[in-house]
Amino acid sequence: MIFTARQIEDLHKTNGHVRLPVGARLTPLANDWVRSRKIAVAYGTLDDSSPSPGTPGEGRGDGLRLASPGAVLWWCDGPCGQAKAAIAAQAREINLQPMSVTAEPRYLVGAIKHLAGEIKSDRAVAGILLVHSGAAAVVFANRCPSLRAILGTCRESVQQGVDLVGANALVIEHPYQTLQQVRNLLWLFVRMRREMSDDVKRKLQELSTCG
Repeated sequence: MIFTARQIEDLHKTNGHVRLPVGARLTPLANDWVRSRKIAVAYGTLDDSSPSPGTPGEGRGDGLRLASPGAVLWWCDGPCGQAKAAIAAQAREINLQPMSVTAEPRYLVGAIKHLAGEIKSDRAVAGILLVHSGAAAVVFANRCPSLRAILGTCRESVQQGVDLVGANALVIEHPYQTLQQVRNLLWLFVRMRREMSDDVKRKLQELSTCG
């Protein structure tokens, strides 16, 4: 994962410090910005216990960050150590970026709305929702026209979801997956091409008129 000077500046303004996932890198301009302001950059697992400021409806603060082009966004609904470790491992190779939405179950809709907006605006190509219960997340996400969400229970379900409907949102029930299982699901999902066939587009259009 590569961070620009603007992203580093936004993180510092929002949190008062800069903490990045293990393996993250800075652009040359970002390095210059950090050195010129004598800011210490910390690396490690992001802290779930310090939610970002937000409103009850959205869970998003004034420092809401927009995704960089080609990003895969992720959000967790609470402490999820093993899942975040899997995210950190994949972030060394893929442009994975956390959503600046409070990590609590009540902000699920806010996270989905943020993801849908970023994908619709072509600032993100896909998203990952790490939740305790996937049913609500899948139903809510699929109410957004820009999202095609699937529940990732195993590699086969992810493979089929992307192949058949071009899924661009992966929901993972993190309490029921091991570190290695989450890593496998992420590795497969972020590397697959998300393209819908004309037949799938036609069926989605047909279903959009249902009551």
